[in-house]
Amino acid sequence: MEFERVITIAEKEFADTLRGKKFLLIFGIYLIVAFVGAVQGIWSYTSGSSFLGIPPTILDVFQRMGATVSTFGAVLGIAAGFDLISGEREEGSLKVLLARPVFRDEIITGKVLGGAMTLALATGLSLAITLGLLLLTGHLPRLLEFWLILVFGAVSFLYLFGCFGIGLAMSAVSRRSGEALLFALAAFFLLSLAVPTAGTAVADLVVGETPEVPQIIDEKDMDIWYAYKEESQRHHDLRESIVQAAELFSPEWNYDEAMRAITKPHLYLLMRGPADGDRDAYSFDAEPDPGEILSHLWTSIVALLLVPVLFLGFAYAKFLRLDLR
Repeated sequence: MEFERVITIAEKEFADTLRGKKFLLIFGIYLIVAFVGAVQGIWSYTSGSSFLGIPPTILDVFQRMGATVSTFGAVLGIAAGFDLISGEREEGSLKVLLARPVFRDEIITGKVLGGAMTLALATGLSLAITLGLLLLTGHLPRLLEFWLILVFGAVSFLYLFGCFGIGLAMSAVSRRSGEALLFALAAFFLLSLAVPTAGTAVADLVVGETPEVPQIIDEKDMDIWYAYKEESQRHHDLRESIVQAAELFSPEWNYDEAMRAITKPHLYLLMRGPADGDRDAYSFDAEPDPGEILSHLWTSIVALLLVPVLFLGFAYAKFLRLDLR
């Protein structure tokens, strides 16, 4: 594999994507919604009051932006990848490209790098818009907040890149761009909606009905009450573990979980408690510990990493064996 050829292909794909009318339309809507969300977030931050003793922070502004990325970002990521292979296959330009002294692995790697550059630009611009508005209104993030904003940008890019991987994988198995777009959207909604819903149904089926509340007449029945509480807790924990296992398949759920932790760290740690399970150890006034936040989020981050790895790996393998006849 020649790295120079890969870079050339990546630059071409980056330029072609930014010239595409469909992508530019979605990209424009994405930036507009991000701008509106940032304005609303700043207004909410400046006029907001404390919740459970937790004062509003600059990170509340990025909560609005996270909601934009969760919905429009998925469409943007898919739009960046769904026609990279199927589109050229329709036009016949893929055969012309393969007739040149360039290997297939260089082509697919260049396309992936070009898509990553496009999504990095989208993430960077949306962050720049929000930070610019904050500076214009006289709000400067503190060091910890700035660090969490960078984590926010990295996780947002990872989420977009995963959606791009879904689009590219569907592009590799489709002969037409329209089919690739439909397959990509179907795959995303299957992972984000159908699998978590099915997980909830399976959890209810496996766990069964909630234990019946016993009648307590006097202190002699307290042993029955304690046994009920233990059984009810086991019932709840088993159901939650099954539901959470199913939700890990959803890129959208994993991203939303990360956003809750990054943009509302005080509230997130207050609700979750320390990773060792001692919830009473967390203080309302405690400075959020980034390491403690990540200790809760590592499963969601690994799940977000697996989405581009699996789908891009599938696209890579499929493209190397693609029959263009």
